Amino acid sequence: MKTIAYSPLNALFAVAPGLRLATDHTLSLYLPARSEGYDDRYYDILFGDVLHRYRERLGRKELAVLDAELPRLRAHIGILRPAGSAALGAFAQTAPDLLEIVALPLTTPERLEVGEALLAPALRQLEAVEPALVAVVDKEEARLFGSILDEIFATGHLTGVEVRHSKAGGTSALSNQRRAENRARANLDAAATETIRKLRTGVYASLLVAGPDEARAEFEKLLPGDLRARITDHLSASLDSATLTADLRRELSILRMAGATA
Repeated sequence: MKTIAYSPLNALFAVAPGLRLATDHTLSLYLPARSEGYDDRYYDILFGDVLHRYRERLGRKELAVLDAELPRLRAHIGILRPAGSAALGAFAQTAPDLLEIVALPLTTPERLEVGEALLAPALRQLEAVEPALVAVVDKEEARLFGSILDEIFATGHLTGVEVRHSKAGGTSALSNQRRAENRARANLDAAATETIRKLRTGVYASLLVAGPDEARAEFEKLLPGDLRARITDHLSASLDSATLTADLRRELSILRMAGATA
């Protein structure tokens, strides 16, 4: 598979695929989020202020879009109940059934537009906080996560398949240790293959790897040189953790703050 250069637009479409369908009748809205936790009253007040502030600025056709789409966005936020992000990017268009809420890691000025989807504020954040693929590996399994804007999501769970060999008489030719080694190798091969495929889509700018030193080193050896060069850091997260996604979010937040102060 040919490597596609990293594209912020590809990354945005990965977390908001409906934006590919947007036409020039899309409602785009950027809002400050309530980082302390979801609260219906906060968003009721916020959406009421938006409606009041922008109603006088829009023409008749734009008002028709606003009146149709703003309630859809408010209802969708009520379903998703976003929390912990600095801002939200929201996009709606009844036909062709576009409804996307994107969590943003950085603050952005409040904006509302009717017309072509307003992607520039989200794309600027993707330049400041580049998306990463996160591979968490050990000898028995591997899990892949995408980190795009303020979204962290599982994108692959791979378990090695045990490789069996037998002599003509049907007795096993491998010791338990050899079988375990083959299972580990199959797991790392599968994880590396899927990592290579995802890195070559143009969605992710970098790769982060977590796991025991030995498994991590073996995994990295399986990557071609150009993709191995995209490893920007190692994380301490472990597959043994019952709160793996939260652990990754915390470590990624620390890396982001370190980058901002560098």
